Amino acid sequence: MQILRLLTLCCLLILIVGNRSFLNMALSISSWPTLLTTGGISANGGTGSSDPKGLGNQSTSTFGHPPSLTSRGNISNDKVIMLGFDDAWKSQITYAKPILDKYGFKATFFVVCNYVNSGEIRRMNWQDIAALQKDGMDIESHSMTHPSSLDTLDQNQLEYQIGGSKQCLATHGYNSTIFAYPYNLGSNDSAVVNTVAKYYNIGRSGTAPLMFLNCIGFKKHPQTDCRTYGPNGELNYANRYVARSLSFDIVEIKDSFNSTKMFSDFVKIVNSQSTYNRGGKLNAIPLIIFHNITFTTNRPYNTNAGLFDQLMKYLYENHIKVLTYKQLGYNTEANTFYLNGIS
Repeated sequence: MQILRLLTLCCLLILIVGNRSFLNMALSISSWPTLLTTGGISANGGTGSSDPKGLGNQSTSTFGHPPSLTSRGNISNDKVIMLGFDDAWKSQITYAKPILDKYGFKATFFVVCNYVNSGEIRRMNWQDIAALQKDGMDIESHSMTHPSSLDTLDQNQLEYQIGGSKQCLATHGYNSTIFAYPYNLGSNDSAVVNTVAKYYNIGRSGTAPLMFLNCIGFKKHPQTDCRTYGPNGELNYANRYVARSLSFDIVEIKDSFNSTKMFSDFVKIVNSQSTYNRGGKLNAIPLIIFHNITFTTNRPYNTNAGLFDQLMKYLYENHIKVLTYKQLGYNTEANTFYLNGIS
């Protein structure tokens, strides 16, 4: 009888081991539509019953010993995202960077020069900026003082805000080639755009969830390529000096800071590129911007650190390629954008 039991057990073990790969594949396929991330939020925006708000207590443990992460495998060439941070908030290096490090992501930090070393404890200092660059982060320009509207300034003031910002960063050892318009204003003004063109390779403004690399696809703004000016002599909506990005804070405000809705909308934005990117050819990608990354909620321009971790985990687990804005190039012959460092 004992021998019979041992034989039965051996057969069961052989059966289980032999079918392990099939079991893993079945679990992987069946669980993808409701992929759970930190805090119980799923890929389709649902939340686990133990955490109705989708944030739970995860944000307080994010910066301890990070959990072991499974291998990402092959990163899909069909889904890409660029991550950026505006205004040199201290929280970006205190809370956002450890999360980026956790998932192996690099991002771009758009710096307002006079905010750095301003004495405001909520802003970064030059040592912080140096630490970011040392760890592979990209440092770019966001003006000298973050004026409310560049298109109300005279030429001397534009030179100070735009050219002065490039020189300020260069003085501290940073070669900025991208300019981000404060408040996303001024990119429809020729004097502003022409000044940006004097000092930078590329400009970044809002407010579109996807940037079409050939600038064809903005339904309300038809154009044939990314030339700065159209045949009528007017500025094109998207061009070399107006790459279109989206501040995720706009999504958060629209969703009334409901974590489930915010996560769901982030997933929709990231995956909306699938319609345009097929067979390894990239035509449209989301350029996303964040500001403060904190433990607060329900405050404009403050993304909860726990939610930010969930968003980054979604990118990691779904093999989305994360780039810096520095990897956005421009082809002067074809008048289109392209991506550096990606086949």
